[in-house]
Amino acid sequence: MPEKKVQLIIRDAGLGSRRSADQMIREGRVTVNGRVIDDPAVTADPGRDHIKVDGKLMRFTPAAPQYYLFNKPRHVVSTMDDPEGRPCVGDYVKQLKTHLFSIGRLDFDAEGLMILTNDGMLAQRLSHPSGKIPRTYLVKVKGTPDPASLSMIRKGLSLGEGERVGEVQWALLKSQQTTTWIKLVLYEGKKNEIKRIFFRIGHPVRKLRRVSFGPLTLGKLPSGMWRALTPAEMEELAAFLEQ
Repeated sequence: MPEKKVQLIIRDAGLGSRRSADQMIREGRVTVNGRVIDDPAVTADPGRDHIKVDGKLMRFTPAAPQYYLFNKPRHVVSTMDDPEGRPCVGDYVKQLKTHLFSIGRLDFDAEGLMILTNDGMLAQRLSHPSGKIPRTYLVKVKGTPDPASLSMIRKGLSLGEGERVGEVQWALLKSQQTTTWIKLVLYEGKKNEIKRIFFRIGHPVRKLRRVSFGPLTLGKLPSGMWRALTPAEMEELAAFLEQ
């Protein structure tokens, strides 16, 4: 196995969050090959090195791969734990009792589809910008953008700080009295990109929901709930990644 931080080895073994693993190490409760460590950044090979917590040798059995869809509610952090103690994705999937990666992070006040898995290689492929994976959002914005404003939503639109919008597609869905719903498809995951796009054209985001990620769709999965990917969805995802 490749070396990684002991802090993460402890977390991935299910002995606690990254924060609690950090505390265990700083309290001198962890040894690597008989030597007490006090720095969470120390690395080790879980398949070769002898790692003990409170004198008990850790044994590593590779977990079976797991793949889930999760409908993240608003005002939930997209990570598996949060140092500030805010509600996070990890709070909703505690019963799964395995370390999962959250793929496709959403803003704190956004909602919608996320992928959860313990397959690190898949997580990396789906998260890396080079994958150009389409992500579809329903966006509720303030006011009614006119055609000139909407025409600004295109590749190359400046987001400020030297960043520009990549490939993008949009469609006007419904105009209401004071707000408008727009479907937006992006292929990268820049921080706060959607909010920055609509702020740039003068129509701030009021609500944001991701409804698809690559070939996977949210469907009728209730907010705050998760489910395993079906065999058909796994086949669709594999075929999509082979394109």
